[in-house]
Amino acid sequence: MGIGCKYHILIFSTLYADVLSMKFGNSDVKIVQHVERRRVTAQNAAPKTAVDSQPRFIRQTHIQRPELIRGRANTSSTSGEKKAPARFIVAALAIAGAGIFAWFALLFPVENYKPAPEADSRVYSEMMNFVSGLNSAAPSAVSDMPLSVGETFNWQNYTVRKGDSVSKIASEHSLSIDAVIASNSLKNVRNLQAGDIIRIPNMDGIPYTVVRGDSYQKIASYFGVPLEAILDANDVQDESITIGATLFIPGAKMKSEDLKLAMGELFIYPVNGRLSSGFGWRKDPFNGGERRFHAGLDLQANMGTLVKAAMDGKVTSVGFNAVFGRYLIITHQAGYQTMYAHLNSASVLEGQKVKQGEKIGEVGNTGRSTGAHLHFAVYKNGRAINPLEHLKF
Repeated sequence: MGIGCKYHILIFSTLYADVLSMKFGNSDVKIVQHVERRRVTAQNAAPKTAVDSQPRFIRQTHIQRPELIRGRANTSSTSGEKKAPARFIVAALAIAGAGIFAWFALLFPVENYKPAPEADSRVYSEMMNFVSGLNSAAPSAVSDMPLSVGETFNWQNYTVRKGDSVSKIASEHSLSIDAVIASNSLKNVRNLQAGDIIRIPNMDGIPYTVVRGDSYQKIASYFGVPLEAILDANDVQDESITIGATLFIPGAKMKSEDLKLAMGELFIYPVNGRLSSGFGWRKDPFNGGERRFHAGLDLQANMGTLVKAAMDGKVTSVGFNAVFGRYLIITHQAGYQTMYAHLNSASVLEGQKVKQGEKIGEVGNTGRSTGAHLHFAVYKNGRAINPLEHLKF
């Protein structure tokens, strides 16, 4: 058979495969392929005896519900006599179709076709295999997947030792920091102590809780992870998904801001200076040592020292009062606000958007102050929190 005939048959095969694929959505087809791959793997691994020559499937679901494998309702009949005519008709149509396209190929041969050295030759080889029936029932290729076929996610407990840190624990288990933090819902890694028991996943990635409207394909697209990887890691047996269920997403990462928050690196220091007074109760320097709560940090620096935005945000207030002198407030995402007080000058306007590290003013000695310094405060939903827990060192 000439090369032209072969490629016309390939065209026929491609069109035939496209028609078959129209019956299912892409997501459903991949889930069906995943279940089929599991079935084939189990079939090849299962032992056979003289008495029982049928494969012993690992999962009985595939026996009880073959429609999960084929992607449609089980329409098989219990009567062998009813199956024979249908198979005969399908075989006759296939032979007739192949004959027509072979005749067409002989009349109109494709000349001077030269497949590309790599990509086209690989496609040619795969399509020829399909035509000859060598791989018509093979599962989809998974060579680009980050996980081995059949690998299933699980957690193991780990007891934190003295000297441990999240980065050290992650490195010892060949995981990302994201995997350790997200698996344990750590709000601040600096609070991790020796003796704490945490969960360590057996593969890199993060857990995800299913919400209304989710599908496996939608979750895979959101995290940029192959659908097959999610199906394998979670041992998915069908297309159903449960709201509130926890899935492990292999290879996924936390949002940048969430990771910074957990690492205590959400904000940068707004000024290069010395910490002269911390967050919490202290003696008031103006009232004879009376104890008052200090809702921020005092960072001592020279007059005119550059003051930077601790995080991206929008300037929502610029003003002056007797206590804080010249001050400004920046509103950030997730309910955070930062305040910069006792400024000598402000270099931004109300309503202006600023980037982390951008100049917003200069250190001063305005208001109720004992010397040149910056009063820096952080608020979460209107409540003052300790900036040291969120500042990047």
